[in-house]
Amino acid sequence: MISLSQGEHDLLKRIESFGGKVILEDLGLEKSSAYALASLLEAKSLVRISRIRRKAYELTERGRSCLKDGMPEEVLINAAKDGKIYLDDASKLLQGELLQAAVGWLRRKGAKMGEDERGKYLVVRGIEIPEREILLEIEKGIIPENKDIVRALIKRGLVKEKELALTAVELTELGRECLEGKVPLIIEVAKLNRKLVETGEWRNLKLKRYDISALPPEAFPGKPHPYSMLLDEVREILIGMGFREVKSPFVEAEFWNFDVLFQAQDHPAREIHDSYIVSFPSEPADLSEHMDLVEKVRRAHENGYGTGSTGWGYKWSFEIARRLVLRTQTTAASARELAKGLEIPSKIFAIDRVFRPEALDKTHAMEFHQCEGVVLAEDLNVKHLLGFLAEFSRSLGFKEVKFRPAYFPFTEPSVEAYVRHEKLGWIEIAGSGLFRPEMLVPLGYDYPRIQALAWGIGIGRLAMLRMGIDDIRELHSQSLDFLRRAPL
Repeated sequence: MISLSQGEHDLLKRIESFGGKVILEDLGLEKSSAYALASLLEAKSLVRISRIRRKAYELTERGRSCLKDGMPEEVLINAAKDGKIYLDDASKLLQGELLQAAVGWLRRKGAKMGEDERGKYLVVRGIEIPEREILLEIEKGIIPENKDIVRALIKRGLVKEKELALTAVELTELGRECLEGKVPLIIEVAKLNRKLVETGEWRNLKLKRYDISALPPEAFPGKPHPYSMLLDEVREILIGMGFREVKSPFVEAEFWNFDVLFQAQDHPAREIHDSYIVSFPSEPADLSEHMDLVEKVRRAHENGYGTGSTGWGYKWSFEIARRLVLRTQTTAASARELAKGLEIPSKIFAIDRVFRPEALDKTHAMEFHQCEGVVLAEDLNVKHLLGFLAEFSRSLGFKEVKFRPAYFPFTEPSVEAYVRHEKLGWIEIAGSGLFRPEMLVPLGYDYPRIQALAWGIGIGRLAMLRMGIDDIRELHSQSLDFLRRAPL
């Protein structure tokens, strides 16, 4: 005796009605449920499942357009009067290559050229267009018998060939015996209904057994992207440490992105290969509201602006300062905020996207997030900076942190911070330092009494550590499996 569900029994009968062998996709059933039922029948040795490949055809975009609006030669035939169409009339309906193609195909089908006092014409009387029927068949999923026309349509770019992976299901000997009544069948039901109870039919049925040890299906509710959650976590940590978030535009004047930061205009980072210079809008930035600061920044670059420094010692260009770039660092947001005149003490930070023409690899990207922060207060020094970076890293769960001296145009002294990755080793995550007097003094701060700790953290690299990935490109993964498995 073999037990079957109602669905299994119905599918078995359906296969029998097709002679005992059928392509599952041709039954018109929902594919996943039909395959599940067939797999259950195969497990009971009632059917055999095999995979086959079948050639099929589908319309291209041009093919769909021809089916909707008419093939070029069809357009000319429909416009013909008394079985002929003048070429000057044809040129009003079709232009260029379409006209040439239509005339060429009509000539192949036997159309004759003629000429009279009005001009040249094409005799199209009696010419048929079987291609339209072929296109209709392909649109309906029918495989045409006329392969010559199909090949011609493929050559014209109206049809393309594809290969389908299909499922063939065939009755086994046991399956045939069950349907012939030689092997007893009993139908299982998953639940009782009123009719089964009232008629007593339930006595002749077998109730499906339930496996109470089976795990329920996994549910994947909607949730934020893990990278977005990390960015929010960083925000919460910094706000909890007393920082205030600030913003600045993606398209930024070089004045805020470089000049205010005491980065020389001939610095390599300002060349086109290290920043994206914007071609639109073509108008330069309007700095008319900041001309007092512009003058101080110019003097700081040229002669140090009374800070004891000699500056960079070159002729500073206002036009270069007005040039628009895609923001290369969120320090531009700090520069704009510092220019407003912050209270002492103050803590500000920015988390946002920055853009640099980097070579894309496992640890570099052209667009990435940077976390920039500034602590402005009296009597700050490098120990305060290292302490902050160590505390911030520990708050994010990184135990191993190390520092080494570095150089940045707008900080002195400067420090790079590294954390350890299990696969990649030590990864640089932050550049930091104390703002130079050539930057703070033009902004109106009483240096050296007032000092500013500054740091820029590559949040993407921190995220790699936290998320257990070794390729920065996976931070923006759209893989459903990866996103579903990512912990909240």
